[in-house]
Amino acid sequence: MSYHNRRKTNYSDHRNKFRQNRESRRETDNKNYPPCPICKNKIKEISSAINYRETEEPAHFDCILKSIENSEELASHEKICYLGNGSFGIVRFQKDPSVFPFIIRKRIQYEDPSALLSWRNRLFKK
Repeated sequence: MSYHNRRKTNYSDHRNKFRQNRESRRETDNKNYPPCPICKNKIKEISSAINYRETEEPAHFDCILKSIENSEELASHEKICYLGNGSFGIVRFQKDPSVFPFIIRKRIQYEDPSALLSWRNRLFKK
């Protein structure tokens, strides 16, 4: 067996082990979490979940987005966007986008960035 053939074999073995670990981690991650407190459905991708304010449990990103849309008044040229770090914003798109294509009209800090969430800690410990 030449050097290059051994190297390809080792690389493919490593890649297969990585895939197996990733798949098993996904299976175990999703089994231990409660359903979404808003829609009561199972959370399939826990890594994209957001902390629900009222219960401190993970909720679907889309469910949180819909609840914010229902609680805020939006004009026809505004949308709710995720800004990062647990915050959303009401974004107003400009008629003349040459200078600024949009302006953040209101920032909504949905998650406390300093909060230590047990369900998120379990996600990143693996």
